[in-house]
Amino acid sequence: MNTKKVWLAALVTGMIAAVLIYSAFVTNITSPEEEAQIAEEQAAMEEQEAEAEFERNKVNPIVEIEEGKRAVSLRVTHTEEGVSGYIEPKSQVDIVAYQTEIEEEQEEDSEDISETEFLTAELILQDVKVLASGASADSENEALRYETVTVEVTPEEGVLLSLAAKDQDGFYFLLRNEEDGSVEEDEISLTRQVMKGERQ
Repeated sequence: MNTKKVWLAALVTGMIAAVLIYSAFVTNITSPEEEAQIAEEQAAMEEQEAEAEFERNKVNPIVEIEEGKRAVSLRVTHTEEGVSGYIEPKSQVDIVAYQTEIEEEQEEDSEDISETEFLTAELILQDVKVLASGASADSENEALRYETVTVEVTPEEGVLLSLAAKDQDGFYFLLRNEEDGSVEEDEISLTRQVMKGERQ
């Protein structure tokens, strides 16, 4: 009698184990559609992780661009003569473009041609918001020695700056008081002759 009970218990235990193993095996079987969905979800997670890693590696991030505006980066030249190190994200600036022109004139009673160099500076944009100074990978110290400044402009202003960047010799940035929103209505420009030997 005891032997029968042992065999019966063993049989029941075996059946239960078989059911559990079968259930686990069936659960692990997925259809092609489910596998594709899992692959898509995994790819999306990897993409999100890559984007998060990229943002973490950005030492010098850019300020968010206002809707309807554009961002344009300008190369700064002669920064030692401007406000180097003081322009930072959210600063308000005026942008001055300058260029050099050479006029040729034939001297009287001579075949020699003299050249006169002129330097022109013109205020082309006012009260512009700075989005970033330097490159995105710059450290805090490198950002203070920026060679580029990224500003927020309208599409029309972006075209103007793009054209000026091709035609002009460089840009100056005039740092403004954050609370000063005044704009000069009249055109502001100045031209002067560059003397020989003068450093520009």
